[in-house]
Amino acid sequence: MTEQVAAYQHSGPGNLLAKWVEHLAIWRNPILWKNYHSRMRVQALFSFLFVLIISSFTTFTIYGGAERFAASTVEGARAAIVPMALIQWFILMLAATGRITSGIIHERVTGTIEYTRLTPLSPIDKVLGYLFGLPVREYLVFFCTMPFMIFLLIAGEIPLSVVVPVYLVFFSSAILFHMVGMVLGLVLKEWRLSVVFTVALVIAINWILPFFSYLGFPILQYLTVRPVFAEKVIPLLPANSVPSIEGAPALITELTAGVDFYTWEVSTTAFSLILQGLLIFTLALMVYRKWENDFGHALSKLYALFFYIALQLFCIGTMWPNLTFNTDNLIAIGMNLDDSPIEGYAFLIPMIYGAFSIAIACWLVYIITPSHEEYRSGLLRSQKLRHMGQAPLSRFDDNAGSSLTTAALALATFLFLLTVELVMTRMGPLGEVSPDTLGLLRLPLVALLVTIYFAVSFEYLQFTRFALLFLMVWIVPVLLAIFIAVVFDMEEDVLYVASGSPFTLIILSAQGLLTDWMDREEIEIVRNAYWVGISFVGIITGYFAYRLKQLKENTRAQILAVDPAST
Repeated sequence: MTEQVAAYQHSGPGNLLAKWVEHLAIWRNPILWKNYHSRMRVQALFSFLFVLIISSFTTFTIYGGAERFAASTVEGARAAIVPMALIQWFILMLAATGRITSGIIHERVTGTIEYTRLTPLSPIDKVLGYLFGLPVREYLVFFCTMPFMIFLLIAGEIPLSVVVPVYLVFFSSAILFHMVGMVLGLVLKEWRLSVVFTVALVIAINWILPFFSYLGFPILQYLTVRPVFAEKVIPLLPANSVPSIEGAPALITELTAGVDFYTWEVSTTAFSLILQGLLIFTLALMVYRKWENDFGHALSKLYALFFYIALQLFCIGTMWPNLTFNTDNLIAIGMNLDDSPIEGYAFLIPMIYGAFSIAIACWLVYIITPSHEEYRSGLLRSQKLRHMGQAPLSRFDDNAGSSLTTAALALATFLFLLTVELVMTRMGPLGEVSPDTLGLLRLPLVALLVTIYFAVSFEYLQFTRFALLFLMVWIVPVLLAIFIAVVFDMEEDVLYVASGSPFTLIILSAQGLLTDWMDREEIEIVRNAYWVGISFVGIITGYFAYRLKQLKENTRAQILAVDPAST
């Protein structure tokens, strides 16, 4: 491998474009060839034979049985496309992604990853080498299924205008999941649990999270190939090969030729590629930064803020049709107003969107928040720079405190949530339930408070002690409330117990929007429980903020007491 690395290093051209072309020439990447030689041994033959047998059996059983069931060969070939696509999805999405996670962890455990870190390869080459090298067997097995799929596409008379967009998004989704697997491999330690977690996450993203689109939150389905497949392929399939959707509400099940993005209609293929490209770039940047500096943060503070705002703009754009529909829209499509989903959407959309926004904000806070040791190291570096007559560390340095960025993330979450609710009030379903001003502010205030609560408690307690706090204060109140409700047959007063959890607070604040749709007694209980919960969370947040401030002041005082020349 040493000779390959030396040859690879000296072959790079001088200009930037040629260097990028050199990086993308993965067939010259020594990490890829190392994994190829280790995984393509005699035992790999079983994988190829097994997939060839399954593919040939699936193809010719369905296609060959077309005449027996009085169907044309074109319909038989099209009917076989779906099971063959599932086989390809299983190989590239599940098997390859799981292999990347387990392979990265194995490299870490054996110390090989440290050896690779010391090689003269650039971080980009290392990322691409592991991205395509660890699952090299799965890629080759996948290409063994392509002759069968090509045969079915030709026999089924599927045009290239269908094939090309579907496979573009298919490979884009695969790279996205592979990058997720690589990030998890760099974070998790136990390889068996990590593989199970990665596979479960891929299954959830593909088969569980897209159902949130039926609840007015459609962005998650564009992380997969499903929307493009539904738009391009399903209309060409025989009628008896897909389940009937007749009778389902047209508002939910109608397939359009594009994505309703704000007031524009965007190509489903283009939108999926752009959204997945943003996520792939972000995950690749995380891996790149980890290859550059294993002790650095996966994302910079400024990029975390940019990513959050960009993701929110994508999210609100896809939600826009669900934010602005009202009774007139339902009458126009012939829906019975007795079965109107107005009340449900007015509650579900803000709640799901609020939970999603808070989760992403807290995840980014977790990434950018320095540990006590990192914060102390940043203060020492700033002191040395001042002693040398240079500017101190930037507020956005990895080792600087994350208070400013956290405040920006929390404020952005507040503003985005308030904007969504105002749009729904003026043009959409919230106009039907007429929430008051305080009702509109409840959920944004909870998002602001919970984000700061997470940030200060996590930075003060650090990961291990924060995990205990999360279990005792975020989870236990909900479980305790369920226990009391079941054992003591108390259904309403338990809300006061459960309100101590931020999860319950999100639901209570969303319920506060439906003041005209609840009894006066129910409104009073929800409001009181909300204030009890927000007071409890506010007190804990204030306590941890005070202790964190004291900790930082003590650390700063210790650093300033040290002679700069001796450090």
